[in-house]
Amino acid sequence: MKRYLLQAGKPALALFGILIALLFCALLGIYLTVTPPVQPALDHDSKIQALQNAIFPRLTAVMTNTAWEKEVFSSPDIVALFHERHQRLKDNLNCTPHPVCMVHSWGITQHEREVFGAILQSLSKHFQLQYDEMQWNRDADAINYILSVYGEGHAPRYPKIDAASVDVTAKDFSNLIMGIQTKILSDQSQYQGIAYPFFKDALGNAVFLLDANDRMDAVRFSGLWNTWNASSLGFARHLNWKSYPYTAIIVPGEGPEDPHTPLSALGKFRLTLAVESFNRQLAPFIIVSGGAVHPAHTNFVEADEMRHFLIERFHIPERSIVTEPYARHTTTNLRNASRYLQILGAPENKPALIVTDQSQSDYISSTVFFSRNMTELKCEPGEIGQRLSPFATIFISNKGCNKTDPQDPLDP
Repeated sequence: MKRYLLQAGKPALALFGILIALLFCALLGIYLTVTPPVQPALDHDSKIQALQNAIFPRLTAVMTNTAWEKEVFSSPDIVALFHERHQRLKDNLNCTPHPVCMVHSWGITQHEREVFGAILQSLSKHFQLQYDEMQWNRDADAINYILSVYGEGHAPRYPKIDAASVDVTAKDFSNLIMGIQTKILSDQSQYQGIAYPFFKDALGNAVFLLDANDRMDAVRFSGLWNTWNASSLGFARHLNWKSYPYTAIIVPGEGPEDPHTPLSALGKFRLTLAVESFNRQLAPFIIVSGGAVHPAHTNFVEADEMRHFLIERFHIPERSIVTEPYARHTTTNLRNASRYLQILGAPENKPALIVTDQSQSDYISSTVFFSRNMTELKCEPGEIGQRLSPFATIFISNKGCNKTDPQDPLDP
């Protein structure tokens, strides 16, 4: 009898085990549903996040805005874009030519542009955080440009100084891209049914590829106004701007095209001209402008070397030197100088003075330079005024051209 009861109890015990297993699965499903996905490590990489914010400040603000997350990124159209993108990435696991075809699939498609652009048009007055279709298209262009140059190996706008340092044909690069692709698909699987910016991975991958190519130029000098420019900023706060005819003397850098030469002969000449203007008390500041540009991947920063030259050779006070170490071109020399004048609190319509060699001075006053500004910056960094001498030109900065330019990721 006892044996019979034990045998009869086996089905009941089996059923009980099945019920326990089903209950466990149900509880696990609830846990996975209510537990937020683990954030990617890059979301906590302070350098990567600083770079993303420097190049894409408005897009980053949109991504981290709770109202957008609730109303925009959870909308059916955006959810559909997310699923379409996820499927596209899955379909491209074995694409050719590998791996650049994978990188290409990360880009923002025309369909994604149009769908999100239409949403932005309808939301233009709904959110206090202004982000319009025009800015979205500029950001999408910038994401695709970075992926193309630093992930697919296409030539940048200025190949000599902006080219990638990673060989996209190398086996290690192929392994890297395959690893990123696998991780994207794994991460995206956590977000099924959860509000998620469909472009987040494209943006994150673009910024990561800049880092992979050692192109962190846009955040190389974070904290600049607490270090090199701290004394000049303090000086500006108590300055009587009316005591000077100009707000600053702007000196564009001149690369030596030699990895062993810190400052070119022409750069030194420009500085001697600037010192003469400064000693005549034409302006309270000398703005030295130029990044680590010539030759490509040089360790010398033009503005830093110019700053040292002014201090060591001419004993110019540090408070009178404003160092702008990002500009890579004449266009951005002036745009960045305009930004810095705004930070210093210079009177808006008071002119500055561009002091440089005769050849560059001719160029700055030419229609060619005007056209280049409109093509590359989409605006004029300032009004080019009268030439006072072969070396000095009046410049009135344009506050409207000081916005971040995501399409120049090395100096946005």
